[in-house]
Amino acid sequence: MLFNKEYSRPLRFLLAFFISLLITVPVIDNSQYLQFIDLSIIGDVQKHESAFLHMWYVFVSFLDSPKAGLVWILIIAFLLWGFKYKIQALWAMCNVFGGDVIDEVIKHIIKRPRPTFHPAADTGYSFPSGHVFSTFMVISVLWLVVFPLIKKASWRWFAYIVATIWLIFVMLARIYLNAHYPTDTFGAIAIGYMWLQISEWLYIKIAPILKKWPFTSHSYI
Repeated sequence: MLFNKEYSRPLRFLLAFFISLLITVPVIDNSQYLQFIDLSIIGDVQKHESAFLHMWYVFVSFLDSPKAGLVWILIIAFLLWGFKYKIQALWAMCNVFGGDVIDEVIKHIIKRPRPTFHPAADTGYSFPSGHVFSTFMVISVLWLVVFPLIKKASWRWFAYIVATIWLIFVMLARIYLNAHYPTDTFGAIAIGYMWLQISEWLYIKIAPILKKWPFTSHSYI
């Protein structure tokens, strides 16, 4: 079984839920303290402006947009399916697609405007960051399904580190380009982690059922 029943899962969900509330409620109230934190972090991120950094962060944002995330997860799911990880492939797609839906629903509930001078291509609401949310969900699939398949421990840990650094780059890119406030990126991770706990629980419940279906009966579980 990819995921096992863990008594700590509800606790992890509640912790992520609590952190999400700590971020979301001040966002809704337009807290001045939250604005101070956001502006302070933005100032630190943007104080080292350069043409190279701008190009780098534009490139990072392009590779990890929500639409790009859907492409990446389809490629990953295709490869997993080919190696007889069919149920994991279905879970991977549902994990990312479901996360994108949750992100959009929350955006339209909170309706936080984007920062001033945000890129024209970035339309819609600001909280939570769709780029960070989508990237977090794709990386969660790599972290939980793909990287454990790497036999050599040193390469496996190298993949974990690179994936974590890439997520940080995506967060920095959205802040540097004025596409999101820092709390949009933190909120995306907290809410994304909540969804991940639910997604793992659903896998535990549904995977044994899918194992009995003809087209997924030969899949690893």
